[in-house]
Amino acid sequence: MVKIAICDDEQLYLDETRTMLEQYAAIHEIAITAEPFSNSSALLDRIEAGEHHDIYLLDIYMPGISGMSVATELRSLGVRSPIIFLTSSTEHAVEAFGVDATHYLLKPYSQKNFFGAMDKAMESISTHAEASIVLKVEGEYQNVSVDHISYCEADNNYQHLWMNDGTELMVRMTASELYDLLEGFGLFHRCGRAYILNLNHVQKVTTNSAVLKNGLELTLPRTAVSGLRSAFFDHFHG
Repeated sequence: MVKIAICDDEQLYLDETRTMLEQYAAIHEIAITAEPFSNSSALLDRIEAGEHHDIYLLDIYMPGISGMSVATELRSLGVRSPIIFLTSSTEHAVEAFGVDATHYLLKPYSQKNFFGAMDKAMESISTHAEASIVLKVEGEYQNVSVDHISYCEADNNYQHLWMNDGTELMVRMTASELYDLLEGFGLFHRCGRAYILNLNHVQKVTTNSAVLKNGLELTLPRTAVSGLRSAFFDHFHG
């Protein structure tokens, strides 16, 4: 089931967009649920409460909080869901690139253009889904983006996953079990028994540590440093 949020203060476009989504779903034989929002405040409340959709269709020009502000908030929270802007002007096209928008549809948009935008969004969902793992955190299963994992720290049969926004997830599994899940993404290197590092978050490797891009320095066994240095070089120059 693909969850889609439509936010537009014009009822005409809310209705037309829902109809096009139903047609798209029928043609492509996919299950969707389209949730309409007539104002951005209601959508933001849901986002800030931690409820996210798979695709966002956002009108840019709305009273109060604009669709661009909603998109900015989504990205600041680390939500990577595709965003399709619905607008009557090209004025914000450059800003749209800044929030990694999937498409920018000018009103009134045709079914052909809408379907093209949805094709891109669905492709993006598929790509993002491949770059994630499902972990049991505090009794609940969560879909965790591997891009957002900065490093993992072992604590016996528990692993602390430190995310790039500073938050921590703790899971009950061994370091070997976790590394088995992460190794195939080509981003991670295991340093001794204590750490698994996301190489995209490493700034530099010293004689006895790894310095992350957020400024944190992790002291490593000397036996692990040479392997990390080789993996770090190969990751960016291989």
